[in-house]
Amino acid sequence: MPPLFDSEKCIRCGMCVRDCPAYILDLDKKHDKTPHVIEEYRLECWHCGNCRISCPREAISFEFPLYTLV
Repeated sequence: MPPLFDSEKCIRCGMCVRDCPAYILDLDKKHDKTPHVIEEYRLECWHCGNCRISCPREAISFEFPLYTLV
């Protein structure tokens, strides 16, 4: 599962995009409210957590399906 962005907490600083080692995040500050996963790379997320760690507002989270946690 790709990262989830909380649009109310996000300040669009772009640090998550900068720190993603897989280069799957994008932010168009003129048109987008929050960063997003580039659609064609949706399954390429490594779940490393760099985006979540670099976010100064804690606006990024991950939700994993239950079957992956067992």
